[in-house]
Amino acid sequence: MTQWFNELWFLTLEAAPWLLLGLVIAALIKAFSDQLAIAKYLSGESTGAIVRAAFIGAPLPLCSCGVVPAVLGLKDAGAGRGPSMAFLVATPETGPDSISVSYGLLGPVYAIARPIAAIIGAIVTGVISGRLAGPMPAAPATAGASSAADACCGEEKDSGCCDSTPANTSTASCCGPENDTAASCCGDEAPAGPGARERLSGGFAYAFGQVLIDIVPWMLLGLAIAATAVVLIPDGFFDNAWGLVGSYLLMAVIGIPMYVCATASTPIAAGLLVAGMSPGAALVFLLAGPATNIGTLGILRKHFGSRLIGVYLVTVIACALVAGIGLDLLWRAFDWSLPSGAAGGHAMEANWLGIASLAVLAAVTIHAYWRRRQARKVPGQGSGE
Repeated sequence: MTQWFNELWFLTLEAAPWLLLGLVIAALIKAFSDQLAIAKYLSGESTGAIVRAAFIGAPLPLCSCGVVPAVLGLKDAGAGRGPSMAFLVATPETGPDSISVSYGLLGPVYAIARPIAAIIGAIVTGVISGRLAGPMPAAPATAGASSAADACCGEEKDSGCCDSTPANTSTASCCGPENDTAASCCGDEAPAGPGARERLSGGFAYAFGQVLIDIVPWMLLGLAIAATAVVLIPDGFFDNAWGLVGSYLLMAVIGIPMYVCATASTPIAAGLLVAGMSPGAALVFLLAGPATNIGTLGILRKHFGSRLIGVYLVTVIACALVAGIGLDLLWRAFDWSLPSGAAGGHAMEANWLGIASLAVLAAVTIHAYWRRRQARKVPGQGSGE
């Protein structure tokens, strides 16, 4: 048990500074990104639109749960099916927070290979989905209205911009500064966009609020699993032929139903690497886990059709397996080594940067949960007045 707490403490301190840095970058991206402007570049089924969707989705700070409403909003705003699938793959598989934590726990090779594999896999999935997924199903009755409203005004829908036209997806850009009909949608004058200070405030509130709350439980679970793997899995477990070949498929099968965000999957991969799993097999888990889970598959069936589920799953898993095998070949060819952060048997030590970062994360996490609890009380109080 002492060794388990030792490994858990070490992994936590190693991950904390990089997670904090990733959240700051995520806040900046959120502050200065525009979902409506993004949707304009993702219409149609062209390869160019699919490539743009993959590159746009990769840096966005959304997990596999948060990306679903974003994809539906893009779809209702005019994004094609292929670009939507590429966005759905690239966004949860990588991001600024997961890249930062990957660099801290797994080293620069993973920090580079992970986003490259995610973008390539997203492009392949988008192209194949756009060509082979069959006809689109009829949109659910309520999904179009809510998604159109979200696409029209994003997080500013409380201002009432699109309250009168929730079901009209053609008004997706009604609040844009270049739309001549903005006055009819938003009143006598189109509302001025938020300034840089408001954008930054909203971005940091989002990153250190919703994103942090989404990440923390799964990050803690991932750290606990990683420490358990280091302690319980014996040395040489993955050295035999079955372990080398079967570990790829095992990681793919485990990743399909599991809900784990890209950041939380990183310490799990670190623990598996310490236990002797090949770098490529760990990459399979890092790609397949965040991109597939039961909730995502249910949304796909409802909004994009049952046939798309099979196409999506097969393509994502195939791309993850190819990326894993490719990484193992490169790893052996260049004789790369794992960083010190991914080695087992650590002694308890005073990592002051890690301790300070962990203290900041603990404080903002407590504040985020407190704010969410207070926000849930407001509707009840208001209804009673």
